[in-house]
Amino acid sequence: MSGASVRRILALVLALAFVASCTEPAVTKPAISPRDADAAAKLARDAGAILLQYSAYNYGVAGALAAEKTRTVTPSRYGAVARDNARAIAAFSGNVLTATVDRAGPLRDKLVPLADGLADLSKDGVAYADGGDPASFARVLADVTAGWQRLRELTAALPKDDGLDGTIARGVSYVVAAKSEKRSIVTAGPFGTVADAQQAVRAMGSPPNATITQVAPYVIRLGPYTDRPAADALSALLTKQGMTSVVTEEPSYSFARSGPAPDIELWREPSRVQETHGTSRRLALSPDGTWIVTGGDDGYAALFGPTGTLRALPQSFAGMSVLGFSDDTRFFAVGGQVVNFLAVPSGQLVGSGMRFTSAATQLLFVPGSRLFVAGSKGPTGDVSGGPGVIGGRAPDGSPLGAPFPIVTPAAGSQIAASDIGDVYVGTTSGGAYDVEVFRPGIDADLRAVARIPGVGRALVVDHAGKFAAAITDQGTFRFAIADPKTLARLAGPVREFAFSPDGTLYLLEPTSLTAIGGDGMTKWKTPLLDGRRLVGAKRAVVLDGTDRLLAFAPADGTAEELGAGGTMQDLTMSSDSRVVGALVDARRAVLFTLP
Repeated sequence: MSGASVRRILALVLALAFVASCTEPAVTKPAISPRDADAAAKLARDAGAILLQYSAYNYGVAGALAAEKTRTVTPSRYGAVARDNARAIAAFSGNVLTATVDRAGPLRDKLVPLADGLADLSKDGVAYADGGDPASFARVLADVTAGWQRLRELTAALPKDDGLDGTIARGVSYVVAAKSEKRSIVTAGPFGTVADAQQAVRAMGSPPNATITQVAPYVIRLGPYTDRPAADALSALLTKQGMTSVVTEEPSYSFARSGPAPDIELWREPSRVQETHGTSRRLALSPDGTWIVTGGDDGYAALFGPTGTLRALPQSFAGMSVLGFSDDTRFFAVGGQVVNFLAVPSGQLVGSGMRFTSAATQLLFVPGSRLFVAGSKGPTGDVSGGPGVIGGRAPDGSPLGAPFPIVTPAAGSQIAASDIGDVYVGTTSGGAYDVEVFRPGIDADLRAVARIPGVGRALVVDHAGKFAAAITDQGTFRFAIADPKTLARLAGPVREFAFSPDGTLYLLEPTSLTAIGGDGMTKWKTPLLDGRRLVGAKRAVVLDGTDRLLAFAPADGTAEELGAGGTMQDLTMSSDSRVVGALVDARRAVLFTLP
């Protein structure tokens, strides 16, 4: 081989070596096994559910701290949710550990930081729940923002999941911004127990900017206040009321929220909180739940519009026993022994009032026939004192002809109505309970429907007018209106009952709630602590005790606690069955929009 040939071969070898030295070896990305991907996908969805709940409840508590009136969550209610989420995060962290132990790769590299970040979120959430410290809440907001970013990074390594993408989009749309500055805080206490602190907050009028520490020492924090004189004035007032308080200058946070309201996630929380006039005992909602009227023992009826503005404040000579709206919300009726009719929104009297011989015990608006119907007992409730009466008025208070007024036994009557316009009247005579019916504007007399054993206590009719139920001292009965021979005893005398829009009959006893289907068979039965009041809305809602409000899933009776936040005096619902209202601490109308 010639020297030239050797040189050419050597040059080629050197060139190939140079090219090899300049080229990085190909790296094969570790394959993600289907099992790892499935586990990571489930963990991603679990993380999304946790972060979504935090985002929604952050939105709600920020509204409460800013003294807003809609879609708010009290700090105490937020604390309960934060503690529940802490348990969920602990379980999530354990599942991540199980899924990533002895494993490597992109999924592990993204799951572990996500779990670590959620652990920080859990710690900060519980810190805010325990102390109500706004700085802790600000850290929660930062933790949630970081959590959504880490979850996005994880989903980028997973197969596309439209449901998870939707969760992320909803969560990041609920925006809460924190701003820090020096402001004055009033701290009152310490108190012996949380209950003592809660009682003190109620004595203050339940200010929305009050938070209670949940661990000793139990104190109330009020504020922040933009100027020191306002905080000093409050502290002086608390001192006059016998409370020890101190004013401090602290880094203070304000929170502003934006984006759509999390109506789906926060259905268990108030969709609206309305401060009432004076001390209220009764509550009524317009058919769509946007107008509110409250009544108290002082004879005032307070009418509030959809934006929360007090629109009218008519006064009667005695306390309010009944309240109600017409189906078009153009008129409302309020009263006791005299029931008056008023225009919305002016509150001006219209038509002529109905005068009874004792306070009215019931007031209904009958949509199909478009009239108000009210009833009362006799003057004493005894035969010797005189009979009871049922009266009727057009929506504008105009008097109606026969069969009104309807004279009833001295013990009074129970009235019910169907959506198609029939009015049902239950009265007791001769040891039995007679149910009669008439169609206003058509019938001048009442027609017999059924006779039920015992002394009557309550009567309900389903929306379609197909079934009725009655409570007497001998039991709770149900029957088809077209065939009273179907009368069947369902239980002993229950405390309350109600038909829901789907025809389910709910029976409330102190220790249980029972759902009876359209076929008369029991669908489910669930225990209660002290069932007191019931409304048959889209979900049956029960006042269990004095401060616990429960909503039940129609299918299986699963209970969800609603965040009413106080002692309840009244419970009602809108006629469209979507909105439930509770009168809380005799000062607030708290509304919930059911899913």
